[in-house]
Amino acid sequence: MKILIIGGSRFIGLATTLALHRQGHELALFNRGKSPTELPSDIHTLMGDINDLAASREALLAFKPDVIWHNIVLHDGHVRDVQAIFAGSGARFVMTSSVDVYLTFGRILGRDPGEVLGDEIDEDSPLRGSRYPYRSAETPPHDIMYRYDKIPAEQAALAHPELPGCVVRLPMVVGERDPRRRLLPFVQPMRLSRPAIILDAAYARWISTYGYVENIAHALTLAITDPRANGRIYNACDASLSTLEMGEQVRTAMGWGGEFVVLPGDELPEALRFFGGNAAQNLRVRAQRIRDELGYMPQVDRVEAIRRTVAWELANPPAELPPELTDFSAEDEVLAKLKK
Repeated sequence: MKILIIGGSRFIGLATTLALHRQGHELALFNRGKSPTELPSDIHTLMGDINDLAASREALLAFKPDVIWHNIVLHDGHVRDVQAIFAGSGARFVMTSSVDVYLTFGRILGRDPGEVLGDEIDEDSPLRGSRYPYRSAETPPHDIMYRYDKIPAEQAALAHPELPGCVVRLPMVVGERDPRRRLLPFVQPMRLSRPAIILDAAYARWISTYGYVENIAHALTLAITDPRANGRIYNACDASLSTLEMGEQVRTAMGWGGEFVVLPGDELPEALRFFGGNAAQNLRVRAQRIRDELGYMPQVDRVEAIRRTVAWELANPPAELPPELTDFSAEDEVLAKLKK
């Protein structure tokens, strides 16, 4: 199968590209050529800008892909650019989306006010009523987050009669090469043998859904290579864990002997309070449809996934750490008071 990949040289994209390569597909990778990642020599490379796809029209069409997988769709314009080139070509289109499309996520962000939603999310759960979830009054029009919204992008991807589309919604993804280093807030203090990690109680209880990068790559390869995915939306994820449960998983992987101290936010200094959204609203996502329809099964279990992620973090410390992972004075003050 000939697969055109838009955005496949980093993290999730790289893991999926390598998985498709192992399966023996002929791949062409379209990007700006700025990634230092070394790819197998038989992967074609096409240079260009995803924000000016039309400029590369001839080169893209010359590859004659059976499938176009766009891993970095930020808005519906990215989808329509692909459709303008490949509609009627006989190809399929798959886009990577996010669970941030759901109404539950709008509740977390505070963009969609209302009562807390308790049900587990599936592909038919309601979507956000709000649009442009990360745009604020201060966001300039040239900022990539100004137009970001995967809801209209999904709608465009599934609506074109001459380019069948599929949408795969991803959760928070952990694993090797994670640019957001989601486990670093646990790994760094444990690496330093800190005696305790203090958590705001609301954040400690908050549940989110995670996926390990290799498992997510496997889910994406199924959607990319299986025509039964045409017209379908799939959640891809592994497990839902509270912040404290994830911390315990990292503790096991690290062999850390400290303790988690969970305290109400109003008993903590401002630096240790949780300000990341509405922690009363959990984000629990299920991925049964992709199991039933495409035969998805996680390739790496949760314990091994966390172990591998932690091992990568330890072997690849960031060049710079955020202040909260270098200055533990606020935590030390709280711990000193608790001892008294």
